Amino acid sequence: MHIFHKNSCTFDLCRIRLVSLAAQKFVSDVANDALQHCKTRGASQTSKTSKGKDRRYILTMEDLTPALAEYGITVKKPHYFV
Repeated sequence: MHIFHKNSCTFDLCRIRLVSLAAQKFVSDVANDALQHCKTRGASQTSKTSKGKDRRYILTMEDLTPALAEYGITVKKPHYFV
């Protein structure tokens, strides 16, 4: 909403909610795709719980990069992380 006011755009509440819903759907889809990449890659950490069968997955750049690439977004690490 701040960006809309900064650019002198006036939107009613319905359009703001529509943009918010589209952004939430996009983030949800990217996170779901990254989870699928993590599961197929087999990089999971098991947690020590009473059941012993629960798995916790950690979102890493190795999983997020191919998920974002499916949507045409290129992610590169800065030179000081390489």
